[in-house]
Amino acid sequence: MNRALHVVLTLALSLGCAAVAAADSRSSYDDLVANLKSPNAKTRQEAAAALGKSRRREAVAQLAPLVRDPEFKVRLETVRALRELRDLSAVPALVTSLGDGDGGLRQEAITSLVEIYAEKQDRSPLDPLVRFLRLRSDEDDASVVPVAPVDPSVHQGLARLLRDEQKDVREAAALALGILGGSSATRELVAALQDPVPDVRGAAASAIGKVGTAADGKSLIPLLGDESGDVRERALRALGTLRVREAGPELASLYESNRKKPLGTKVLAALSRIGDPSQADLFVQVMQEPDLERKRLAVEGLGRISDASRLTALKKDYQREHDEEVRLAYCFALARMGDHAFLDTVVLALPSRTLGARARGYLLEMGKSVLPELYPYLTDQDAEIRTQLCDIIGSVGDTDSIARLSALLNDPSARVADHANRAVERLRRGTTARNTQ
Repeated sequence: MNRALHVVLTLALSLGCAAVAAADSRSSYDDLVANLKSPNAKTRQEAAAALGKSRRREAVAQLAPLVRDPEFKVRLETVRALRELRDLSAVPALVTSLGDGDGGLRQEAITSLVEIYAEKQDRSPLDPLVRFLRLRSDEDDASVVPVAPVDPSVHQGLARLLRDEQKDVREAAALALGILGGSSATRELVAALQDPVPDVRGAAASAIGKVGTAADGKSLIPLLGDESGDVRERALRALGTLRVREAGPELASLYESNRKKPLGTKVLAALSRIGDPSQADLFVQVMQEPDLERKRLAVEGLGRISDASRLTALKKDYQREHDEEVRLAYCFALARMGDHAFLDTVVLALPSRTLGARARGYLLEMGKSVLPELYPYLTDQDAEIRTQLCDIIGSVGDTDSIARLSALLNDPSARVADHANRAVERLRRGTTARNTQ
């Protein structure tokens, strides 16, 4: 056979097979859509599951009406399918499911909304819903960023569920509000601090720590005497995060009565985060103690107070310190006090297995105030430093940062290029969200 003819016939056969496969795929999809209207509930349920696995975005519109199906199993499979499709067009249907008559399905809808909006979507089918949300809630704010502005109806629906009859639903709703930036629901979250169930009070405290203000944080102070240890610890973290200065005197008293207990360290961590100038003498005192963790917290606390008159004394103490983690805390404190030369040590610690996470936290906390000093490190010879800085700048940067990060889209390291791309997109989404508000 003529070789050219053979090539033509082979190509024609391949195209024909592809066309048949596409037709079969369309036929199969159309059959599944048709099965959603079957009088047999089992058929509808199986069709919903199959469409979820299809990952075809157009299936959302076909599945959405089934969130009102009379059969529970069909509704449940529909919510799970919408979650698998990972498309924001499914949000209105999932908001409808927040009002479903079954508590378990309401929890599924809550978790599905979190998974659709959040960048991290790795829940195992065996992972309990509330446990999944607790893990996400305990992450720092920079690690869970919505892929798009959250529709107000989501926050409104979750706020209503804070009064749900089932405690697990109330807890899940509070955690989700924290993860999805539900600042419009802070009044309802504050009310949830009075819930009779400790898990719900703790979830509300965590959420307020993420989406509330220092003024909202005042409502957390009474929880320092809560009967539940978990609630007390969540309140401590939230008070520190929100830097509620009004909590300072009570925290200082709590520290004094728990100096030799593990709780004392947790209280000191909250005081350190608040950075209350009235606690400076306490921090100086703790810096003389042998406990390295508490010493680190005290140094950080002085840094957050940012009293420049202590700069010379702190530099002297830094030179005498031998522990690497405490020395890093000194660098953070000195940079906070205005000597940005110490940023170099913090940035160079990013690749460290032992110090990297803390260095990242320090840079995220200092945020925009140190951006000009961070940009030059985007050309550092260490690819891991470039990678980490892409993530950090993507979290705290502004529109001016986009051009800086875009230069790394052609970086020799594929990992750096990927992180730069995600950081640029994150900043662009943030700009779009602000412009639409």
